Amino acid sequence: MTITAVIMHTAGAGSTGGPLQRVANRPIVCHVLDQLQPAGVDKATLVVPRWDLDELRESVLADGPQGLEVTYVTYGHDRTFDDALGAVADLVGEGSCLIHASDGLPTEPLADLLRTFDRDAPPALAAFVHRSLGGSTTLATRRLLRSFGHPFNGESLELASVCMLGPGALRRAGTSRWWQSGRLELTSLAERLSNDGARIAIQPIDGWIQYGGSTRQLLDLNRFLLDALPSDPASATRINDGVNRIEGCVVVHPRARVESSTIVGPAIVGADASVLNAYIGPFTSIGAGVRVEGAEIERSIILPGASITHIGGRLVGSVVGRDALVFRDFSLPRALRLNVGDGGEVALC
Repeated sequence: MTITAVIMHTAGAGSTGGPLQRVANRPIVCHVLDQLQPAGVDKATLVVPRWDLDELRESVLADGPQGLEVTYVTYGHDRTFDDALGAVADLVGEGSCLIHASDGLPTEPLADLLRTFDRDAPPALAAFVHRSLGGSTTLATRRLLRSFGHPFNGESLELASVCMLGPGALRRAGTSRWWQSGRLELTSLAERLSNDGARIAIQPIDGWIQYGGSTRQLLDLNRFLLDALPSDPASATRINDGVNRIEGCVVVHPRARVESSTIVGPAIVGADASVLNAYIGPFTSIGAGVRVEGAEIERSIILPGASITHIGGRLVGSVVGRDALVFRDFSLPRALRLNVGDGGEVALC
């Protein structure tokens, strides 16, 4: 059975939003694409605002998986979102498709989820639910679960932003608003398909992590991906020279420089990064071209080109932006001197 993945990106105009946020040194959307091939997906179509197309396509070319056919359907300006959904339905035709957010991941392999999808007699819609971290079940999710006999058992449940549509179901869905504000809204679609006699399946999964703009969500995704990082014995052999100390799963790019430092994994160090007289703790991503000298960093994301030097304390649970400078200034008079951009956050302890 041919399966096409439809990756939905619906950020606001002028902002690439979540898909291009980097975790484990790659954009979230590239991690989404990574999981498709092991799940048996043949090709992927990204639904993307026209103003984000170039940057998204360049990122997928640079950091996306090899061998996966990726096409793009745009909307915006003279083409509505409904027009884009209609074009995607024409591309999928009578085949099955996977609908997936561009900025979120299930916490179990996608291949395991789809293995339970009956390939001989698939349901028209397979929705996935997980325990809600917010402690409440939305009205739409509650209505969906009740309509199709899923036991509540007092749990707070939430729809994951991933689902399977059986053969021809996307075309039958038409332009109904099953995707709103970056999330699946499947209740009306499920009821419509069910009224036509189609089978609906609701399957619990372990969890779903989606970036919605908060630092915590970004760090959760980074932690999840680093936890699954394949070991790289070559990195440890190359830099564990008696002066450096490497513990756990650590991946260091061959062009990175590590001197007189300790790195405790899971952690990743990108190309052309310099880690000098430093401590890099677990769940830390050091991006390409980053300089860390005389500093301690743990459970953090340091984006490409940033510099962190001699800060006099340990940086924990932080996201440091591209080309940012974080340093200790010894000049007098002593004071805190900050240059923080729009939406930035600084916690002083």
